[in-house]
Amino acid sequence: MTGRDYLKIWYRVQIAATLVILFMMIRNFELGRNIWLRLLWMVIILAIGLGIELTPHLPPIVCRVNAWLQAIAQSVILTFAWGVITREMIVLLHMPSRGVVSLMILFYFVMYAPFASVIGGQLHADWERFLFVLWMFWNVIYPYFNLPLDLINNPKLSALLTTGAVGAMGYFILITTVMRAWHLSWPGLKPHFSGDFNWWILLLLVVLFFVAALAPLFSGFKLPNHQRVFELTCTAFESGVGEETLFRFALMGVLFDALHNVQQRLPIALVTSAVLFGLMHLSNILLAGQSVPLTIYQALNATLVGLFLAVTYVYTGQLWLVMLMHFTSDWISFVTSNSSKIVGTLTSVDWLSLLLIAVVIIVLTIWMMFGQRRNVMERHVDRLTGKHQHFGFSIQY
Repeated sequence: MTGRDYLKIWYRVQIAATLVILFMMIRNFELGRNIWLRLLWMVIILAIGLGIELTPHLPPIVCRVNAWLQAIAQSVILTFAWGVITREMIVLLHMPSRGVVSLMILFYFVMYAPFASVIGGQLHADWERFLFVLWMFWNVIYPYFNLPLDLINNPKLSALLTTGAVGAMGYFILITTVMRAWHLSWPGLKPHFSGDFNWWILLLLVVLFFVAALAPLFSGFKLPNHQRVFELTCTAFESGVGEETLFRFALMGVLFDALHNVQQRLPIALVTSAVLFGLMHLSNILLAGQSVPLTIYQALNATLVGLFLAVTYVYTGQLWLVMLMHFTSDWISFVTSNSSKIVGTLTSVDWLSLLLIAVVIIVLTIWMMFGQRRNVMERHVDRLTGKHQHFGFSIQY
């Protein structure tokens, strides 16, 4: 049996168990009508999904429609059920909240893996995959919406959930699973450097990054209290792991695959992922309450940083490296400003600095598009789209 076979068994058991839990909740007539109807719809959708999963030889159109129905709804249902189970274990069974939440966080890390393999694996078109990884990011990254925080009497556990740190880890495992189902790539945790890889270029990339990242340390700051530092560290972890998983690992992998017949797929994918990364930060106008000028500045800066990280990722083939870079940069910025959002007033110096950064990164990117540097990157692109990799590992008894 292959790993996907085991995930399929896990998926069926997990959906059946979720159905039982939701059905038991429906029987609670004390629930309001709106909640009762929502639960009923969840049960119907999961029942359809489980029925189709257990029924062989169905028409392809039925399986395709079900795949999209489950892809849209099932992640929401699973997160809701996760919150319900956690809450009921604390409230009804009177189990210690710290232990329950800790165990449920560990389960949250792997909860979406079967769903990603079975449902995500049925999405074959690149545009479907593109939408899937985006949709799952917003559904998985913040699980605390389904769990009242007043039940968690531990500030560190609350911080892990509210900052998205737990969701980032769950999303990373989900994307790693679905990328294997799509026969694209592992996340590049093991170096595969060849003779034409230039270590001086890697050193240049690292030095350029840390020169910019360490700059706030020289502006003078007061270190926040321990709990605040922990919260900011968790937020930086969400950025480093969650956002790099989405924009570098998932989206670039899908883009490379979609553009496999396009000669200039490398620069197109690099720029596209960077622009999307920048555009995502515009949501801080609503989510973080930032002013429009500050958010536009942040989005432009994020686009440039995203381009730099994309170049670094493809040249090295190492996702952990850009995760570490992103985490470090955000952590220093957050801790020195005691905030995870941009504060203050923009000056002409800020815009001139942004212009200088833009020139450096754009020139660097163009330079990386030629010679042996381009050859190294193209080889890594091939690997990131599944070439020269082995899929379908099996366990024999």
